[in-house]
Amino acid sequence: MSPLYLRVAAAGSSGGREAQELGRGGAYPLCAIEGSRRDSLGFRAVRAAVRALAWTMFRVSTTGLDRIPGGAAVVVANHVSWLDPIILPLVMPRKPAVLSMAELWQMPGVRLVMRAYGPLAIPVRRGAVDTGALRRSLAALREGRLLIVFPEGGISADGRLRPFQRGAALLAHRAGVPLVPAAILGTREALPLGRLVPRPRRIVVRIGTPVAVRGDTAADLERANGEAAAQIIALSAAP
Repeated sequence: MSPLYLRVAAAGSSGGREAQELGRGGAYPLCAIEGSRRDSLGFRAVRAAVRALAWTMFRVSTTGLDRIPGGAAVVVANHVSWLDPIILPLVMPRKPAVLSMAELWQMPGVRLVMRAYGPLAIPVRRGAVDTGALRRSLAALREGRLLIVFPEGGISADGRLRPFQRGAALLAHRAGVPLVPAAILGTREALPLGRLVPRPRRIVVRIGTPVAVRGDTAADLERANGEAAAQIIALSAAP
């Protein structure tokens, strides 16, 4: 898996172009994720191998999985290592949709993994508002899927949680679903920036309480982001 990004302009309000595109998201054909409920044999084999390796090497554990809704939700997490987008989908109770850098489809090896993941791996162009990725994400949510987003927009070099971009909250509001905070601990120690080979370290994923997004104004989105971020900080600091 790859780092997951959702770039929406800081304006992010109901009057912005991004919000207008999301407002038209209901017209986006669900055939974009057709067949996503029937995982390929290739995906199942890749997932089983990666999961077995991760659980052996990192002794992955989770808390709070029962807080994840049975329906759709936008899972927002801290991002401190390239391992984050590998570990987080593996611990979800069902296969989530994920936003992935479009460049990964050009990388040998990684491209095969992304293709094996199927239509729920959504490539997004960095440095611009990718309306196609936004619409596919909204379609996945409206199908009842979980959607994983790292709303900081990149890896935090010092491990501190950076301000969230507003795209994830805007998607949640448009789909009528909550944000679900997730704190990932130990990945930075296992694979810090600049290191190519991961080392054995314990990894823990802690899930917080769902956060409702009550509107699509800048204030509404910032409020929801603030609540989700506060939970991630608290979960990360808990013993």
